[in-house]
Amino acid sequence: MLLFIAIFTAITAAAFLFSGALAPQNAAIGGRIAELEGKQTAPLVGHGLLRRLSRPIEALIKGMSITRSLDRKLFQVGWAWTPGEFITAAGLLALAAGAIGGLLFANPLIGLVAALLGGAVPFLQLSQRRAKVLKELNEQLPDALMLVINGLRAGNSFLQSLMIVSKQMSGAIAQEFATTVSEINWGLPIETALSNLSERIGTLDIELVVAAMIIQRETGGNLSEILMNIHDTIRDRVRIAGEVQALTAQGRLSGIVLTCLPVGVGFLFFLISPGYLSVLFSDPRGHMLIAAAVGAQLLGIYFIRKLVNIKF
Repeated sequence: MLLFIAIFTAITAAAFLFSGALAPQNAAIGGRIAELEGKQTAPLVGHGLLRRLSRPIEALIKGMSITRSLDRKLFQVGWAWTPGEFITAAGLLALAAGAIGGLLFANPLIGLVAALLGGAVPFLQLSQRRAKVLKELNEQLPDALMLVINGLRAGNSFLQSLMIVSKQMSGAIAQEFATTVSEINWGLPIETALSNLSERIGTLDIELVVAAMIIQRETGGNLSEILMNIHDTIRDRVRIAGEVQALTAQGRLSGIVLTCLPVGVGFLFFLISPGYLSVLFSDPRGHMLIAAAVGAQLLGIYFIRKLVNIKF
């Protein structure tokens, strides 16, 4: 009964708490603008409860460098959360996972491991989502640069060329350029708005583009020609990245197979002879073996990812 209550509580908490993370970024930005204008907006499901629970955490982590980094990542992926709300939600999921693990195996050590894994899941999901967004940005950047180059060659101003990107493209790159155009329209210097763009995205390619734009504004020169050279360089990097992904596909597939193989073999043994593996769940030494196996699996995943993720 206690296990059923813990599982039900965990599922309910996840459904309510993560509804705020799954909301689109435009809705989140619209809600913040409405708050600044004094308008009342309907809160997201579970978001009001999460906000109240996160107030002590917000006060504790306010001003920390990790808070600014986490806030930037949440904005990049479009999750309608503050850093305090995200950490609070991760802590609640850690408590739920620890309760389920402790009650299921009747072992505090297993409960602790489950709590750590449960608390790490939101951060892993955030990292995975951010990597996807940054990949999309890098793939769209050459096309965005070409629009800027064509706009400059057609006689448009630099700001008008940036506006063309925000209007004619879609996805993350359009949102970032639209934010930059808005900052310039609100009175920020162009150099500062471009620096903010580089800081928000944080990739090597966008840093190269922004540095070229800022230097050109200070020293002069043909900006369209400079951006064309950078465009060719970034385009070649994107092409090489695709080739590397194709060449390392076998290594990534091997990692997936090796990760799933022990779980699959254990499940088959359980179907053939359920009593054969029961000692792992009933004996404390079996619990330690399970924890060691999970740790070895995670270590193997880490090294395989290091081998197939080639930096260039």
